[in-house]
Amino acid sequence: MIKFFRQIRQNMIHQNRTKKYLLYAIGEIILVVIGILIALQINNWNSNKQELKVLNGYLHNIAENIKTDKINLKRIKSFRDSSIIGSRFFIEMMDTAPVDLEDARVYFSKYLKYSPLFKEKFKSNLSGFESLKNSGFLPRIQDSKIETELFKYYSLVSDINDEEGELNDLMKEMVYDLYKNNVMQELNILRRKITLSQLNHEEVERLNANLSHPSFFASNSRNRGANYLIKLYDELEETGTVIINEINLRSND
Repeated sequence: MIKFFRQIRQNMIHQNRTKKYLLYAIGEIILVVIGILIALQINNWNSNKQELKVLNGYLHNIAENIKTDKINLKRIKSFRDSSIIGSRFFIEMMDTAPVDLEDARVYFSKYLKYSPLFKEKFKSNLSGFESLKNSGFLPRIQDSKIETELFKYYSLVSDINDEEGELNDLMKEMVYDLYKNNVMQELNILRRKITLSQLNHEEVERLNANLSHPSFFASNSRNRGANYLIKLYDELEETGTVIINEINLRSND
């Protein structure tokens, strides 16, 4: 093709057709420019397509992280629900003095394993979101629904960590006080005996005294009002569902 155009140019020069030659030269330049622009456009298109593929990869990782979070949320929410119910049962049980032994038996067998003294907490997988932030691709989803929901989601994760941390720090102090005063050690012994209905009068008095210990009572009193954590878990789960749906829609475009 280049050889063909060169031949035409040489023929025009030999025939002294300067005007036509200039027009031809301009046309040739325009064709070259158009070719370059088309090549650049194709290159940009390929580059954008590759960048979109990489971005969707980051978003896919975030979606997988959120799916894992949903499993962890289900576990921690189940624990919190049972723990709050158990603490409410405990407070109601302690309204009678001495403690009804059948109520104490139910508490130990059904609710003690959900004691707020066990410092459970939700752990979110942040790896996908951190990778996206460090990749430089975050501006590609700026002002989109995905960006809004992502920042809402991980802001909720931070709120949950703060609230759980505050609650667990308090429980840590309670546990220390209970062990320091030998309350937990005695309750473990009495728990086994009450299950077998083997408590004597002195042990019943010790049971009442240990259950009434300020730290044991305060931990359950504080925990029975922890419904705000359940609300945060629910909001996080709903936001996570929105994000996954948005990422799936983006991948299918």
